[in-house]
Amino acid sequence: MYKNILAVIGALFGATVSVLAVPSTLGIDFRTAAWANANGQVQDTVGKIRATAALPAGSVLTYSSTAGLGMNSPAPFGLATVDILNLTFGGHSGNGLTGTWVTNLFNGVVDEPGILVLTLASGATDAIEFLGQETASQDPLGDVYVSFGSPLDVLSAQFLEAGELNTLLSGKNYSVAGFTTVPDGGTTAMLLGISLLSLVGLQRYVGRRTLPAAA
Repeated sequence: MYKNILAVIGALFGATVSVLAVPSTLGIDFRTAAWANANGQVQDTVGKIRATAALPAGSVLTYSSTAGLGMNSPAPFGLATVDILNLTFGGHSGNGLTGTWVTNLFNGVVDEPGILVLTLASGATDAIEFLGQETASQDPLGDVYVSFGSPLDVLSAQFLEAGELNTLLSGKNYSVAGFTTVPDGGTTAMLLGISLLSLVGLQRYVGRRTLPAAA
């Protein structure tokens, strides 16, 4: 079976990829029924997260309860197609993202490569390359997890996948199952820390108030 020989260089950007089973639940999960209405739409918004089938023209979103949000672009568009799925996060909904699951990257002929471009709340931009890792026994769909290396506060995530034969053969393209996150984008840990500091301060205050007077 022919495999795309494009090397994964995500490590250069501080990221790693691995072949694992997609978790049954994710911090941000596009497999939930809330996203079902996105199917066949160019754009859909759930809560403060917006998904757009950006390119090529005429593309629409797809929805799957197992694969998440995906792309369905007009076929045939040729071998040079780049399929762009854009996700934007409003109201801090993208805070504390630690990685993402990209699914359906194997089209039966080659593993599909792509680039994920993150725009961060700090104003910085991070680019991560990924490649499907299809194996007959472990991962027949080429699903891949892309780790961000550390929690990031993300304003937008743009997936650019080189459709190659995928669009030409079927019009069915990759999907994004969702993102892994730290709890509440780190808010829980922050509040816990504040609570502990408050308790320590209160204990010291009470201790000073109850000290016996000097003889």
